[in-house]
Amino acid sequence: MPPSVIGQSPPHPHSVTMLSLALITAPGLALVARAPAPALFAVRAPNLAMQLATPPEGYDGAVAAGIKKANMDAGKIFGLGLMSGAHIGFGAFLMLTVGGQCPGLAATNPGLQKIVAGAFGLPFGLMMTLVTGAELFTGNT
Repeated sequence: MPPSVIGQSPPHPHSVTMLSLALITAPGLALVARAPAPALFAVRAPNLAMQLATPPEGYDGAVAAGIKKANMDAGKIFGLGLMSGAHIGFGAFLMLTVGGQCPGLAATNPGLQKIVAGAFGLPFGLMMTLVTGAELFTGNT
């Protein structure tokens, strides 16, 4: 169900050349401004409770995802695992690069240097794994 617009209707979607900006202001209400349009539009978002899955639906979805992964070809799982390992390796390289570039921080506050280094490594590798759809071995065992 498309959101209902309060007030004026927004410009035709094909005439918009820049991204829309949405600000959530209150439950169920979002303000949307399109870059070429000077006006600010209030859009009523669908009810959040209608978008959430009930526990039985969530369980059924998890079972369906597990069945899909279990029926995947072993070569495809192996290839996706290798790709995910490369992403985690890139994250580790980034961690060492960023952590190594903070010698002053390491001398004055070694704990903060470790936090900064760790904040770049694993999150980057996991984000790349999620974005590309790769499979972690630990996620499937």
